[in-house]
Amino acid sequence: MGRMLGRRLLQLVPVLIGVSFLTFMLLNLLPGDPALAILGEGATPEATAALREQLGLDQPLLVRYWHWLVAALGGDLGMSAGSGEPVSALLLQRLPASVEIMVLAQLIALVVAVPVAVLAAGRPGSALDRALGLTAFAGVASPPFLVGMILVLVVAVPFGLPATGWIPFTENPLMNARSALLPALTLAFALYAMYFRVLRADLVTQLTQEEYVTTARAKGVSRNAVTWKHVLRNSVFPLITVVGINMGALLGGAVIVETLFAVPGLGKLMVDAIYQRDFMVVQGAVVVIAVAFVLINFAVDVLYAALDPRIRHARTAQ
Repeated sequence: MGRMLGRRLLQLVPVLIGVSFLTFMLLNLLPGDPALAILGEGATPEATAALREQLGLDQPLLVRYWHWLVAALGGDLGMSAGSGEPVSALLLQRLPASVEIMVLAQLIALVVAVPVAVLAAGRPGSALDRALGLTAFAGVASPPFLVGMILVLVVAVPFGLPATGWIPFTENPLMNARSALLPALTLAFALYAMYFRVLRADLVTQLTQEEYVTTARAKGVSRNAVTWKHVLRNSVFPLITVVGINMGALLGGAVIVETLFAVPGLGKLMVDAIYQRDFMVVQGAVVVIAVAFVLINFAVDVLYAALDPRIRHARTAQ
């Protein structure tokens, strides 16, 4: 187990370095001069050149990346060109809102998707199964901004929920929950559709093809008992994979939702930084998202090995 974890951690290092390098290069390929964007169109060439030197933009691209990488390994992600604050401090300020919405969206999606998938799998091909499948199809096909606008019209306006804005949990927990509900529901709709489809398909396969289900039913165990106590436990594995992938992807995918609902999270910070050409903030945010993504997937691998000894032994033998 220890050797497996060590190998997985070592494999994450080149992934993170590759993501940071590609992001750094792509940002610097964007047209325009960040120094001129900060000072404005009326800036003198002398002032622009001085700011470029201060920001290190006059150095070769690979030298700038090397300096950034060495500093980042020590926890220094640079300074924001727009506000002059450390990038790490800005990210820490914005990260809690994104994580709260992400976790709430995951909980809502799982709480709804699991029982609905069990209900649909119990009667495959029935009218109920087809109707529930249509809801999943709608979740996959609907873009987040459309879902968000519909929720504003259908939920926020009739029930008096805030359509935009954010109240931190430390200031007012109740108002924080009200302001987080719509963004979380917007993200949860697509997650629900994905979890429902994955779980329903695996449940139907096991209920119709696995011998242990037939044996249990022959012994007089009810269908509901077999489904909830045995089949659902085995179907958790593919669901864990999808949940793990989406937890990492949600940090980057919340850009539209956070902008739509004016949530001061990591996604909105990235959008504002791109408009301001504050490349250090964008670079730092992308690296944080990449680190979260690979660590969450690493945690999924560990959970897999912990839940299923066959996986652990197979990887150890490699």
